[in-house]
Amino acid sequence: MWKNILSSIGIGGVAIDTVLEKTDYHAGEKMKGKVLINGGQAAEPIDALVISWYLQIHEVREDSDFSYHDKELKEMTIPIQRDIQPKEKLTIPFTLEIDAEHPPTSAAHQTFLKTTAVIPQAVDPFDQDEVIILPKRK
Repeated sequence: MWKNILSSIGIGGVAIDTVLEKTDYHAGEKMKGKVLINGGQAAEPIDALVISWYLQIHEVREDSDFSYHDKELKEMTIPIQRDIQPKEKLTIPFTLEIDAEHPPTSAAHQTFLKTTAVIPQAVDPFDQDEVIILPKRK
């Protein structure tokens, strides 16, 4: 019982790690990766994985107290809808196409991939990774 309660608040629960085929991509390229799901101390139901691709833009704006803002570019949902058993290891592959006009990584533009496991009535574990975007190949 205690394992179920602790898992629901994120202690000893499911953990995820997004692993990409490589660390940098050209604009217009397909990104390939996999999400590694590691079961916690108790069985937990996972509804889906949500992979969000977003651009963080650094700029000073008069209408904001923050020097950056996030612009979500794409979101992909991968249905799982099953229980992840204690200590179970599951690998989910994915592919995401990067727009040809995506700006290259710079001090003003950073790109991130955020993966969230949707777990009902629990803290949703997530993983976030920066992806280096190079200019489009000619």
